[in-house]
Amino acid sequence: MLSQLERSEDNRQEINLKSLVFICAVIIAFIVLILRLLQLQYFEHEVNFKRAEENRIRKINIKANRGYILDRNGVVLVRNRPSYQISLLYSQLKSREDRDSVFNRLLRITDTEGKRLLDSSALAFSFERGRWQRFRFQRLIEDASQEIVALFEERSEELPGIEILVESRRDYPFGSQGGHIFGYTSEISEQELKLPQNEHYVMGDRIGKKGLEFTYEREFRGENGLKFVEVNALGREIRTMTEMPSIKAISGNSIVTTIDWNLQQIAETSIPEDFKGAVVALNPQNGEIYAMVSKPSLDPNIFSLEKRELHRAWASVALDTAKPLTNRAISGLYPPGSVFKVITAAAGLENNVFTEHSRYKTPCLGGFRFGNRYARCWHAGGHGTLNILDALKVSCNVFFYQAGLDIGNRRIGEMARKFGYGAALGVDIPGERFGTVIDSASYEKWFERRGWKWSRGEILNISVGQGAITVTPLQQTAMVGALATGNGLYKPHFLKRVTSPDGKVLKEYKPEKISDGALSESTRKAVLKGLDLAVNAPGGTARRAIVPGIRVGGKTGSAENPHGDKTHAWFVAVAPLEEPVIAVGVVLENAGGGGAMAAPIAQKILNAYFHPNSSQAAK
Repeated sequence: MLSQLERSEDNRQEINLKSLVFICAVIIAFIVLILRLLQLQYFEHEVNFKRAEENRIRKINIKANRGYILDRNGVVLVRNRPSYQISLLYSQLKSREDRDSVFNRLLRITDTEGKRLLDSSALAFSFERGRWQRFRFQRLIEDASQEIVALFEERSEELPGIEILVESRRDYPFGSQGGHIFGYTSEISEQELKLPQNEHYVMGDRIGKKGLEFTYEREFRGENGLKFVEVNALGREIRTMTEMPSIKAISGNSIVTTIDWNLQQIAETSIPEDFKGAVVALNPQNGEIYAMVSKPSLDPNIFSLEKRELHRAWASVALDTAKPLTNRAISGLYPPGSVFKVITAAAGLENNVFTEHSRYKTPCLGGFRFGNRYARCWHAGGHGTLNILDALKVSCNVFFYQAGLDIGNRRIGEMARKFGYGAALGVDIPGERFGTVIDSASYEKWFERRGWKWSRGEILNISVGQGAITVTPLQQTAMVGALATGNGLYKPHFLKRVTSPDGKVLKEYKPEKISDGALSESTRKAVLKGLDLAVNAPGGTARRAIVPGIRVGGKTGSAENPHGDKTHAWFVAVAPLEEPVIAVGVVLENAGGGGAMAAPIAQKILNAYFHPNSSQAAK
């Protein structure tokens, strides 16, 4: 057995060994700590200093306000409004416990009806994306209401990393009125970000998608700014770092348009409810568009809604069989109907096929026999023997059937193209379509699949605006305006001038002539006489377009419609005939006669233009 002394010695050695181990462990720990401090303070000083500054100092991008859209008289048509975004800044979440805590607390936030504000899968996606974009705000709720903002402000202390940002969203104060002109903005897509012209945009920026918002995006956008702010441990902003460089945001330029908002509103409200169609009013002397309406209309404010509401609104609009997304004024294609008789008349007079006093031997008895075909006139009782002036006045088909055969399809087509048919006029909003003016060769190519062959009988259709020819309401309006002035066809446009944020004029639009539209003075005056008789003479088809004190000329049309029982109702007008300063075109789908349905709409617009202060114009 071990003696008491030996046991005591063993215990002392064991204690010494443990002490030595402890001392070595402490020394090693201090060495590791010193090495770590050396690494942090010396080798990684710059990196750690930058991280500390990033936690303390935050770089804030300041979005520039978009420029406004105004009418020709200064009425603000498109402006901006504040929009609140509930956002996540992942860099403010220091630990996994913080992340889990904030995530769960966010899911427990409900609205006044007890409905959860955030979807768990969408929130998880935002947190995951935040891991890779630690210093970029991730939008959780966009365009939040004041009530939702208040809910998050009340919980700000328990939600580190959650910020309420204020952005600018587009506001269209007149709702759907003018919607097809203005277009809309929405968040830039990943595909658009890849385009070289969009190199200055980042994900989350909003960009013009349609209408003037798209065409003049570079003018509206402005230049974003930058500032640095100091934040506390919770990520709340304490102060702006005035000692650090900042860049002031520069608002975008505004555009003053050619729109006359009074005329626009009258045109908007003149189309009967539940009708589809379009209205265009422009100055034929320079191409300025005073009003443009397409029905059914589209409210561009839906594109400024938060994503869930936007998706619902978009689905409703996109699935609507009435196609409210289509701007019928520039992309709706219709047979021109009897309005095209103006072109046939001009072609016949200009090529000396007949004079304004010539009469065809075959009178109108309600129809015209051509081979085995009996082509009817719209008036079953017939119009008798007419000259070109009376034929325009009463819109006699039989006269124009005979005229078309004598003139020939080639010369009719040449006249149509001279006044803008079959080509884009170049209006400064996207979506314009060309329409069709088909000759005999292109006719057979166009209808090759159907096996149709060109025959002279097709000229009967074309001469009265039916068959292988389609036009847009903008083309019809521009045509009659250019023919009436005799000064050529001008590019239709909405831009009048560009102004800086402080109101300085940066650019004035210069009218651009796109076709001489040359006619002899005798031809032009003869056609205008026919348009005058149609409105102002007893028996004229456009009597409902009369404006007191103003000599209005016009042409009605009823275009056959294969998709409905009623014809499309057309009417075009110019005034005053002595020196035309406004042209108006109206089309109503499946509405019936142009004189009864479309002419009164043009009359309201013309009356408002020439008598803006009259009680009748205000109705």
